[in-house]
Amino acid sequence: MPTPRKVESVATLKKKLENAQAVVLADFTGLNVDGVSRLRREFRKSGSEFFVIKNTLGRIAARDMNMEGLGRFLDRGPTGWALAIADPVSPAKILMDFARANNNIPVLKGGFVGGSVLTAEEIRRFADLPPKPVLIAQIMGLVNAPAQGIAGTLRAVMTSLAVAADEIRKKKEGGGS
Repeated sequence: MPTPRKVESVATLKKKLENAQAVVLADFTGLNVDGVSRLRREFRKSGSEFFVIKNTLGRIAARDMNMEGLGRFLDRGPTGWALAIADPVSPAKILMDFARANNNIPVLKGGFVGGSVLTAEEIRRFADLPPKPVLIAQIMGLVNAPAQGIAGTLRAVMTSLAVAADEIRKKKEGGGS
């Protein structure tokens, strides 16, 4: 029979998962207390959260939230849960940057983004995406490119017409004198 404390832990995790845009799981074995504290600070700066919960309780919460595929990443070892509240890419980026600076610790296990379970490799590719404002600017550039092409073409036609009209004017002025 589950203890009230475990039931409360599962309920708390479910509430956090409800508001999360992305979940990234990582094994932080080998990271000391200071390292975990630094990692948590990085997450707080980005408006995300990093915490640890027993794998069994995490598996129950994931199953209850229809994120059952996460269970395969919760088999053994300590698992850190990185939750994105605002920017779905930020937890993956923070974990990857932190790992690069700390002998590849933590190690990505997998995650859940947009209703899909992602492997560690997919999370790495996800982390390599440019920041959201850059992606928006790139998309807007692609959307705007055809309009810029049309405007450039129209400007060239108008310039040619103006030059031709000026040449005709000059000929008429020269012929009439």
